[in-house]
Amino acid sequence: MTRIPPSVRILVADDHPMIRTALEALLRDTEYEIVGTAGSGDAALREVERLAPDMLLLDLQMPGGTGMDVLRRVRADRASPAGKSAMKVVLLTAAIDDSALLEAKSLKVQGIVLKNSDPAYLLECLDRARHGRTWIDPELAERSRKLARTRADGIRAPLAPRERQLIGFVRQGLRNRAIAEQLGVTEGTVKTYLHAIFEKLGVRTRTELAMRADEFLT
Repeated sequence: MTRIPPSVRILVADDHPMIRTALEALLRDTEYEIVGTAGSGDAALREVERLAPDMLLLDLQMPGGTGMDVLRRVRADRASPAGKSAMKVVLLTAAIDDSALLEAKSLKVQGIVLKNSDPAYLLECLDRARHGRTWIDPELAERSRKLARTRADGIRAPLAPRERQLIGFVRQGLRNRAIAEQLGVTEGTVKTYLHAIFEKLGVRTRTELAMRADEFLT
């Protein structure tokens, strides 16, 4: 008797009903089971907590907190004792800028798929992700390699508005708790933001970031 493998429980976070419907059709009769959907960043975080899915399929552009905000939060939560350490994250997006691409990789997403790609790419990405490997859309792969080479050559990638805001807070001498209150996030999320900024700018400490803030913000 052939053993049917257990299904992979997926939470879909996307504010477009047509995308959610298309994903349900694509994943029907596969080992992937959509156990919940969310149409905003805030709802995605609530559903992650409630459902504890195996995988989060995450859009970047959503109301109530962007996909990157959600990614930072779940990675920060993963670092805590109660974090959902086993949950894998795959970004499904219409577009991604250089800053977000670099940060997503630094936050160890398992995959990035463009919405205009062949649906087979998403299935391949999910298969890789479920087995602990990573997959990036071919359209993004070369750009990702160029960004990595740019970083290796000491050329800085552009900062996102939120990253510039955070550097400004560090320059003012604000601690993580105060920054978290200003941004409306947890201290763990602030730590995750800072880690991504350290990686992008090649700095090692908060003090170095504060001392060089003017250089980075010009």
